[in-house]
Amino acid sequence: MRIIKLNNQIKKRFIFLLIIFICFSASIFLISYSLKDQIAYFIEPTDLKKMTDVENKYLRVGGLVKVNSLIFTDGKWVFEVVDQNKNSIDVEFSKTLPSLVEENKGIIVEGKFINDIFIAEIVLAKHDENYMPQSAIDKLKEEGKWKGN
Repeated sequence: MRIIKLNNQIKKRFIFLLIIFICFSASIFLISYSLKDQIAYFIEPTDLKKMTDVENKYLRVGGLVKVNSLIFTDGKWVFEVVDQNKNSIDVEFSKTLPSLVEENKGIIVEGKFINDIFIAEIVLAKHDENYMPQSAIDKLKEEGKWKGN
């Protein structure tokens, strides 16, 4: 009699754990499925040129803004993003650029590659870890402690 009772408890625990596992697996699948179009993979222009079938895929491209390429025309910002291999892609951005975007500075753009032009939806400017606000720079200059440019 005791063996039957123990087997009943083991069966109940096993069924409980099985239900938990199925619910957990289903929730992970549903979350992954709903986010599949939101995931952006970071690539460089060199990798982008090597890839096939990148049309209309949401991507994240990073590199430097090419010197003398940052132009505002027809209500859009047009510039080139170049990587360390000197490969570049043309980027169009129709919103206001962040104030940290400058030529020869790091940038990350998110969007879609359409007809050999990267249409950016989001532009992220990078700054170095030595960033200091202008007010702090002015105060250090007044005290004679500034050692920058």
